[in-house]
Amino acid sequence: MKANTFFAKSAIFLGVISALSGVSANAQGEQSDGAKNEVEKITVTSRRKEESIIEVPMSISTVSALEISDRNLISADDFYRTLAGAASPRGELILRGLSGGNTAFPETTSTFVDDVPFDYDNLNDVERVEVLRGPQGTLYGSNAIGGTVRIISKKPVLDEFEFFSSLQVGSEKDVDGLHRNISMGVNLPLVDGKLALRVSGNSEHERYQMVNMHTGVQGNADSGFIRSQLLWQVDDETSVTFGYSRTATDRIGSQEGDRSRPGYYWDYKLTNNDEAKYGYDVEFNKVPCSETAERTECNAGNGPVVARNIPKKYQIWNLMDPRENITNDLFTLNIQDDNLFDLATVSYAGSIRTRERDNIQTSWSRLDASDMFKTWILDHSKYDRVTHQIRFQNLDTKSPLSWTVGAYYDKTEYDADPIYQNQYHEKGDEVSALMLNWWGADATQIGLDTFGNPQNNWNYTVLYDYEKELAFFADVAYEFDLGDMGSLELNGGVRRFELEDGSHTKQSGIWATSEDKLGGEESGNRYKMSVSYRPSDDMSVYALYSEGYRPGGNNGPLASSCADDPQAKNRKDRYTSDAIENYELGIKGSAFDRRFDYSAAVYRIDWTDIKTDVYMDTCGFSFTANGGQAKSEGVEFESKAMLTQDLTMSFNTSYTSSEITEDNESISAKAGDEMTMVPKWNAYLALDQSVEIFGKSAYVRGEYSFYDEFKTHFNVRDEDVSPSYSVFNLSGRVEISEDLRLSVFVNNLFDKETPTYKRARSRNANNSTSQEYIYYLNGRTLSLRVDYTF
Repeated sequence: MKANTFFAKSAIFLGVISALSGVSANAQGEQSDGAKNEVEKITVTSRRKEESIIEVPMSISTVSALEISDRNLISADDFYRTLAGAASPRGELILRGLSGGNTAFPETTSTFVDDVPFDYDNLNDVERVEVLRGPQGTLYGSNAIGGTVRIISKKPVLDEFEFFSSLQVGSEKDVDGLHRNISMGVNLPLVDGKLALRVSGNSEHERYQMVNMHTGVQGNADSGFIRSQLLWQVDDETSVTFGYSRTATDRIGSQEGDRSRPGYYWDYKLTNNDEAKYGYDVEFNKVPCSETAERTECNAGNGPVVARNIPKKYQIWNLMDPRENITNDLFTLNIQDDNLFDLATVSYAGSIRTRERDNIQTSWSRLDASDMFKTWILDHSKYDRVTHQIRFQNLDTKSPLSWTVGAYYDKTEYDADPIYQNQYHEKGDEVSALMLNWWGADATQIGLDTFGNPQNNWNYTVLYDYEKELAFFADVAYEFDLGDMGSLELNGGVRRFELEDGSHTKQSGIWATSEDKLGGEESGNRYKMSVSYRPSDDMSVYALYSEGYRPGGNNGPLASSCADDPQAKNRKDRYTSDAIENYELGIKGSAFDRRFDYSAAVYRIDWTDIKTDVYMDTCGFSFTANGGQAKSEGVEFESKAMLTQDLTMSFNTSYTSSEITEDNESISAKAGDEMTMVPKWNAYLALDQSVEIFGKSAYVRGEYSFYDEFKTHFNVRDEDVSPSYSVFNLSGRVEISEDLRLSVFVNNLFDKETPTYKRARSRNANNSTSQEYIYYLNGRTLSLRVDYTF
């Protein structure tokens, strides 16, 4: 669709919304003055100041603490799936079609928790969530080209003791075991009017669908966090909040299925030979299996199959099970002064964190050894990240001129780490003989000579690795009072950024031996401009231009096993930032005595120097590259209405057209190809009815969601297309007492069976070692939840 045609049709769409707004405004005037029933109003701080959603000239979605509880939103991902213009195929939010490659984790949105960049989405003890669509490069910086998520936690209260707790258990059809989620917290006033402490925590146990039929392990994860905030109210205008959070995740097994049909597997025959190194001659054999047999059936001859009633779709076969452990320790400091020398308000948000990750990659037993012996990679990484942000804003909130200026600093530094990555293999002469003949290299001897360990065949060491950003930003708005015609606001913003990064790494062993020192610097400006017309307090129309960027960086050294990969020629030591330009028209408002809230937007985005992940099929490694251009156009509509005093309706929908506009060999994309991970249509409809049961307040909520089909890879195979689907959820809750609430949730009420994500790892349909990944919609899940507060 050409840009002028798209915007012409979009203008008609917005015109219809505007006309309906005018009709509703007239109807509103005919009703009684004091309407008692209104849609819940939420104040947002997306422009670093308190405003209503109508006042902000950009597309924003929000969810409050009350709705988080009512809808049983455990994580922000549960919220993302209901938004117009959003996709989340593997848990990472993708907005407005900005995926840009063949990965479900493009990192095109950023997440801030209490003004600190922190990618953690648990919604326990959260005041609200704001999702800002479109590039936010001026106020929120890098990695916000698709949008920004702001999670605002509940703060300590100085004059009220509070205890709150929640227990939830759930069971999914055909999945063994129970999901468990336990939350608890307390608010403690310590010094009257001066000091208060708020502590909250969460523990969750999640059962995965997939079961490894070789080892008998059903995938599962334990995760949790503890958050503490100490508020010191220095005086009426100054507050200081000290915070500490610890998050931890420990998972084992796989969430992803594998529907590949390899057609054969490799086996071997060992013959004693005292003259051969390690005492064996080796003969490799292909063992055929039925062309219709999936891997579990084909490979069952190599090991025990667990005798359990596991549905075929949830059966996988791997020699080993992956495992991952991640911890974050985050210390924060927030300072707010509402009157600095009678000139401005000042806000500071700073943080220091340590993140540590241990992981075992087990897929190499298949990729490197065709499942004849075990070989795996142990990952270990630890980094420290420091952030500082200070902003100054105009003191007089009633002034037509408002402004924000500030500075931001962010540095991430990895520890010197001699065990960043190590590959190992099974011990013993049989495996040593197999490796010698399969790899054509004596991995055992290399391990002895290089590392003093016969099982360690490769090492990747980090001597230093860092990246940092320094930025200065300004945002200025002026509101013209037009009398009876309303008001007009002009808004402009700029961000000046300077980026620097560097790394020094070594690798040695069977796959490569090298030492690399890489680094670079970048700088630039990103701009934002908007005009917003508000004919009344209940309606606004706006036009917006905004820019965004993601930082460049360095690729690690190229493994020698990848040297002949067709994609290796596209690899460079360094990649640069990409750039986004967003053009947007929108309308938002309230109507019918504020019983109906709506927002609609149309946009066009131009994307250049796309930063994308490139997978090398022949060796299993990836690199990052800049390649090509893309555009995305779309329409978004969201609304919420009080249909009656007891019945509320929410309806969201969007259309997204996102495509590559220039050939990009690195990701096998051609001009005109539709973007990956992006459903053209999505929709969400919810009805919430309040009732009374035995004199108790009760509520029933029904939800319907629709997701269009999408592909997960350019150079698409049938195994890369995820079909469209819809799903129904039903829930109910009863207020047993002022302090006690009981809720029941039935997700996927009709037990819809459908894939939510499909991707073939290899472009070669005859590659027997590569998986055909698949994720399924959770089957019908029944959950019970009890909330208790006092």
